[in-house]
Amino acid sequence: MSKPKSAKAKASRKEQTITLPYQSAARDEPNTSTESWPSESLKPSTPSPLKTGYEQLRRRVLSARFAQNALLFSIITVLPVALSQKLWLEIWRGARPRAWDGTGHFAIAQIFDQTIFPDTFGWTHAYFAGMPFPNFYPPLFYWCVALLHHTGLFSFAAAFKLVLTIPVLLMPIAMWLLARTVSDNSRLAATGAALAATALMVDSRFLPFFPSGLDYFSTFQIGLYTQPLGFVLLMLWYVSYTSAHKSRLKFALSCLLLALTVLANFFNAITATLIIAATLASDLIQYRRAPDSNQKASERRALLVHLAAPLVAVGLTSFWLVPMLTQYDYFVTRPSIIEINKLVSPALLVWYFLAVIGIILWLRRPTRAMWPYLVTCFVLAACVMFAATIAPRWFPLQSSRFLTTLNFLLAVPVGQLIAAAFRAFAKLLGEIQTREQPLTLRQARHTTGTAVFVLMLLALTSPGPKSAYAFYPAGETADIDAVLDFARQHRDGRYIVEVINPAATDVSFDARAINSYLGAQGNETLSAVFHEASPNALFSLPLVNAFSNYPDSFGISSVLSDDIDFAAQPLAAHLDRARLMGARYLVIRSPAMKEQLSGETAILARHDFGTWGIFELKGGAQPHVRALAYRPALVLSPLTLKQRRGNEMSFIRLIEEQVADGWFDVLLARSPEMKIDRLNDTENFGAVILDTYGAEDENLAFERLRELAHRRALILLSSNAKLFQRIRASITEFPLAVIVERAVEEPSEILETIRPARHYQSSAIRQGWAAIRNVLDRTKIAVGPATITGETGQGSIQLNSAATVPDESIPTLIAMTYHPGWRRIDESPVYAITRFIC
Repeated sequence: MSKPKSAKAKASRKEQTITLPYQSAARDEPNTSTESWPSESLKPSTPSPLKTGYEQLRRRVLSARFAQNALLFSIITVLPVALSQKLWLEIWRGARPRAWDGTGHFAIAQIFDQTIFPDTFGWTHAYFAGMPFPNFYPPLFYWCVALLHHTGLFSFAAAFKLVLTIPVLLMPIAMWLLARTVSDNSRLAATGAALAATALMVDSRFLPFFPSGLDYFSTFQIGLYTQPLGFVLLMLWYVSYTSAHKSRLKFALSCLLLALTVLANFFNAITATLIIAATLASDLIQYRRAPDSNQKASERRALLVHLAAPLVAVGLTSFWLVPMLTQYDYFVTRPSIIEINKLVSPALLVWYFLAVIGIILWLRRPTRAMWPYLVTCFVLAACVMFAATIAPRWFPLQSSRFLTTLNFLLAVPVGQLIAAAFRAFAKLLGEIQTREQPLTLRQARHTTGTAVFVLMLLALTSPGPKSAYAFYPAGETADIDAVLDFARQHRDGRYIVEVINPAATDVSFDARAINSYLGAQGNETLSAVFHEASPNALFSLPLVNAFSNYPDSFGISSVLSDDIDFAAQPLAAHLDRARLMGARYLVIRSPAMKEQLSGETAILARHDFGTWGIFELKGGAQPHVRALAYRPALVLSPLTLKQRRGNEMSFIRLIEEQVADGWFDVLLARSPEMKIDRLNDTENFGAVILDTYGAEDENLAFERLRELAHRRALILLSSNAKLFQRIRASITEFPLAVIVERAVEEPSEILETIRPARHYQSSAIRQGWAAIRNVLDRTKIAVGPATITGETGQGSIQLNSAATVPDESIPTLIAMTYHPGWRRIDESPVYAITRFIC
């Protein structure tokens, strides 16, 4: 089973000089750009473009302006580092991440580097009984880490730190370039924007109540590692995109940078989409308002180029986007909506006030790029404000991530305000006569000195980034290393690591680190940071929570996670489920759980390593490949791994009921074919369960079901469908058919809870499952004795069978998370089965 994976013609053309109806917003330097596309006519004496480009670059490097920019870039880069030197020293000296999500990114990057690179789609057995990676996560961050490591110039840890820290260091420069571009080359406004963004990066007073990326705390200590890379690429892309119609080089650069943005981070890719839409709308308005044919031609060229660049970028990313979108049904997501009053800190309210003033000042002297930029900011703000009503159930909307992007984009109008204040103060001191007058630092030395003093005062009073846990100091991980050392010697089963309440900050971070680094070193665990990648998370996370003092259900919509009755079941029942999922070792920290486990007869041994203990189960773990004792039941029911309602029937809900029941004699298999008249593999199943009644030929479907009901149990969930009503009226012709009445209920609440909050024991669906189980138990078909063994590799699973009855097909369970891209060599079907393994 394998897994997915003419110079003359140009000489006659005349270039037109287009004067746009925009004024420079208080520029401190003239706009000297003369680039155009198409380029000027080539003459025989014209030097080669390469030589011309070299000469231009040499002149720029030797110019005074280049030296000034180099000095300025050095200052705005060093400033945030100086304001958080302790954090940077911890990163420099640290051995490996300790951050909340950072350990998972580090571990999965190591797995990607060792087993998947240079591919951008892959599989790992390390977490959730196997999961695809980075099939649903933009791969650029991990690919760059692996590329640097595979050059042989850097160790893996050094390569990881480089890809993590370089975008963070480049953020002020990228913000400066972005602000200068949309401000029509105002270096003063650009510098103001870069300094304003620095405050967002390092001053914890501007930190949202829910850390959401880009600032130092979110990046280094929460571990949202991929967002700075995507944001820097987003800003550099926009710089090139605004002038992509002026130069072929800028057009090509725009296409490449947009493609890299999409491959770096979801949230920045969506922001880029908003910018593109706003830019195209602005170009269309400018085209319709053009006063003459020459300007219309220029505006049309800009519109077409701004449309073509994203299309080319989509083509460049299609190698990853197309497979990802075709498999998106198997991406486990739910929107994460946080009330706005729980996101915005008091300092951010001041930030928004300053941004509004800056926008008003900017509107008085608009630039062409201003309108698309402000429209994008407005749409982002609207999405954050109204996310609770517009968030689609199928998209993992995290309003806090978009709010963080908005906050940094608003640094541009704040920079406009800073530039206006600087000029106003210079005019007050008599260093300039009008606010529009160009100025230099030498001319405005008193104003500059005052600004530096204010900047130093703000820097000295800044609390810096919040202190938490970014990297482990070398030599200070004795307890964790002891657990990992034990696991290196015991690979005969999966691990369950207790989830610790985040209120115990250091311990909870250590628990996440153990879980991540177990997978990185070749062990297998039943959970990880990447909940959304594996459908098995819907079943493994509630099981892990049963052995934890804090629930971990973020990002999934699960009845088992919401079920008080499931959580309250005896610990022995949960231990039985753990063995069936291949677990043999439980890594426990809390004293209460240690005490409970010590009294269980299923525990073979206990190993203590400081404050951590490892409990070993008796009997060993179930093999990953084994024959089933009874034929499974084929289920025709919708599949949804997105946000669901508590009383919503689906294949996942039926599995949840079976897992809660703890009865696994007859497993449930989902039919990939939902049309009844097309079913052709029913003989390999002991029963068929119908939740939906779709068919292209209803008469043929009726006849097939009637014939099936003479040989197999046919369980029919009641429905208003015409086919079901027809079967009910002729039920005597279906001897092995059983109708399970379905209660008519109003849709319940969306499953949002983080911890168990409702009782499901008396729910209508659970009662219906009891009836289904009763039929399956009475009609189950045993399979002839067989021995099935298998070898699971990185790219394939080899099955070996020894059946007593050679001609009989033996249903074989592979305790690995099902993936729709899996294929058998003989083209026989592979089914998702109970707990979403196969």
